Amino acid sequence: MPLFDRFRRQLAEHLPSQTDFLLGFSGGLDSTALLGLFAELREKQPHFTLRAIHIHHGLSPHADHWVRHCQSICRRLAIPLIIEKVSVDTRDGIEAGARQARYGAIKRHLRNSEILVTAHHRQDQTETFLLALKRGSGPAGLSAMAVKSAVDNLPIFRPLLPFSRAELEHYVRTVNLPWIEDESNADNQYDRNFLRNQILPPLRRRWPHFDRAVQRSARHCAEQQQLIHDLLTESFRQNYRESDRTFDLSRFPHYSALQQNALLRRWLAELGCNMPSVVQLEQLIRDVIFARADRNPQFHWQNQVIRRYQKRLYVTANFADLSAIRLNIQPNQTITLPDNLGTLRLCETHDGLLAEWAHHRQPLPATDLPIQIRFAYAGKVRTRNGIHQDIKKLWQQANVPVWQRRRIPLIFYGEQFKSAVGFFTDYAEPSIKTGR
Repeated sequence: MPLFDRFRRQLAEHLPSQTDFLLGFSGGLDSTALLGLFAELREKQPHFTLRAIHIHHGLSPHADHWVRHCQSICRRLAIPLIIEKVSVDTRDGIEAGARQARYGAIKRHLRNSEILVTAHHRQDQTETFLLALKRGSGPAGLSAMAVKSAVDNLPIFRPLLPFSRAELEHYVRTVNLPWIEDESNADNQYDRNFLRNQILPPLRRRWPHFDRAVQRSARHCAEQQQLIHDLLTESFRQNYRESDRTFDLSRFPHYSALQQNALLRRWLAELGCNMPSVVQLEQLIRDVIFARADRNPQFHWQNQVIRRYQKRLYVTANFADLSAIRLNIQPNQTITLPDNLGTLRLCETHDGLLAEWAHHRQPLPATDLPIQIRFAYAGKVRTRNGIHQDIKKLWQQANVPVWQRRRIPLIFYGEQFKSAVGFFTDYAEPSIKTGR
């Protein structure tokens, strides 16, 4: 069957009702074949809406030339082209940084009606499988790439996975479309290039059907992973709370070690997190889940933190330490709070003051003392009935996790704690003056 007919069958099988596509276009052979196939498809089915996006990473001296080449091809095929220039964060490696920048840029442009289409083919699948094998991945990682999947909630379609690079090259030459070669593809310091250039050629000479065999193995792993997913669904539903995306630990000790690991991975996948290694997962279970009941353990991992509170696991950002922050504020003033906590406004009312933060509104008495916003206090609070209680007890009564307590704006009149906005107020009188 001709390649185009097989391509059209892929689309009909996996996305029969999809009409809007955003095509990832680097200008290389694979993505040029992708554009050509979709352009040919649109000729036969004009209701398809196509756009292409080219990411300018700025990593090659030829990057500007590639942009001009992509513009020329898209003009020829009458496909609108988006050029997006990105900055690559190389702290976790160039490959990881480029991938993160690329998907971030695509997310900004992808319309709700569209699905991203990439040009990954059979040999790419082999490389992805072997890279996962090198990392010691389980069935999920060894499943490699699916024809349809999502990365960071970005829907992706890979219709060329069943096709070989040789088939794509033959197609592109047949329709007379030029392509560019990225010089970095020859740099074997990158793991994928090392596999592509040094390891896989002799394997393919020895075993010509090696790529097809790897593809079958990846499919078997995907089936096993789906079976694990199905078998754990009921247990996962019993432990996962969708409202705050937390994981209940009440039943956790009763599961086997294999079930514990699988449920945690399922939870992290549900949150869109990268998977921890075996060692990291063991550390999480030992140092956080099974830490003493009076502890507030946390596991720092990448740019996130997994925390335990009242027999539940939470995933949060790696928050800044705000304990030394002091922000002066006047009545009828709005100030921006640190670490993405939004704004707080202090309004004068006929009864005194009103603090407004997020969805909280906190009435306060008037004062002639300087007013400050802070985020740390460990003393006592006088309640409405005149009892002095440790603030820790009040946080516990309000069921506020430990890390959130350090992110709630605290209002001070002079040096006296007055209010945790939206939660409780100190009713002590001596330093309060009401004659504004």
